[in-house]
Amino acid sequence: GEGFKNDAMTAGLLAFMGVIAVIYARYRRLELVGSVLITGASEIIIIFGVASLIRWDIDLPAIAGIIAAVGTGVDNQIVILDEILLEKGKSIRYRIKNAFFIVIGSWMTLIAAMIPLFVIGFGMLKGFAVTTMIGATAGVFITRPAYARMVQLILKK
Repeated sequence: GEGFKNDAMTAGLLAFMGVIAVIYARYRRLELVGSVLITGASEIIIIFGVASLIRWDIDLPAIAGIIAAVGTGVDNQIVILDEILLEKGKSIRYRIKNAFFIVIGSWMTLIAAMIPLFVIGFGMLKGFAVTTMIGATAGVFITRPAYARMVQLILKK
């Protein structure tokens, strides 16, 4: 139990450090890296909170689901950021709307893939599916809009 907890924490820390390196290499702005990290940490907290509310055990497949959800979240954040930064000729509202069209499509695809795992999956697959769906849904409806707003504020400076 204790070794598992330490290994999971180490893996999470290494994943966060990898994300920091890639985002910084791409955008070269620490405040953008920070906004991605804040959003990712928020998603993890939301996943743990919802899992606690529904009394879902966090086991190895559930941790894999959390990593998958945060990974798709970072991918969505990069889509939002690129749409905002690269479509200069259009209004910020249009750029964010366009980014969210992509984000919603990605979320719907992920949910469509996870439902069969949950419905007919074995115990281990259910944990992965549940945490992935919780994280992705929280991301689309809570953390992605917050992230888009953070990016707007950062870029106005």
